[in-house]
Amino acid sequence: MKKYVFVLMLLTAALLPRMGRAQANGAAVLANIQSRLTWRTPTDSVQQLAGALDRLRAQTPNPYLSYWGAFAQYHLYFRYGKDKQRAEAALNKGIALLEDIPTKNAEHYALLSLLQGLNLEFANFLTIPFKAGTVKENAEKALTLAPDNLRAHYARGINDFYTPKQYGGGKVAAAHFKQAIALADKPDPNPYAPDWGKADAYCYLVEAHKATGQAGLARQYGTEGLRKYPAHARLKGIVAKL
Repeated sequence: MKKYVFVLMLLTAALLPRMGRAQANGAAVLANIQSRLTWRTPTDSVQQLAGALDRLRAQTPNPYLSYWGAFAQYHLYFRYGKDKQRAEAALNKGIALLEDIPTKNAEHYALLSLLQGLNLEFANFLTIPFKAGTVKENAEKALTLAPDNLRAHYARGINDFYTPKQYGGGKVAAAHFKQAIALADKPDPNPYAPDWGKADAYCYLVEAHKATGQAGLARQYGTEGLRKYPAHARLKGIVAKL
């Protein structure tokens, strides 16, 4: 018996340094991750960070690692542009990462809805109605779990904004984007929780009012958004065309 106890102690002693290294690596990869995953981040930097998250997650699965891994794939979809094969692969990977989280929160459902909405581009026309319903359902789940979450309102607004009018779209987008810009960037105090989305919500709020012929409101929110985010390239481009 003493022999087995001794062996167990040796194994524990060997594993503890590895566990400590894994935790340290996780903290290093996730440190300031939001500021390292922006629209200004070069594609190769996003790819490197996505790879680091993959390697770390393989060692120590964690919902934050899955979330940021999915967010990196969300960014890579836009970076890949006309390379549709890689763009679709990025979306599929991001969706799988979020779907595998056993207990999802509002942040997970909001990002999942955004990824699934983009993935409709690659859906068979026979499956689009079903998949579109899932996109809306996940955005609404995010809102149910966290009615005061910026990204939950952003996801629901995006869903409505891109839903064709003949299928009921365009009715609530502006209201959700307006709610998004009024909410806190980061309701979760955890240092690894996200705080993105408000500048993008301003972009779509301007576009939503422009689409409905409300030029005055479009200019109002465009001007307000630029005061807060003067370096946001897309917002500057949208406002310049008003």
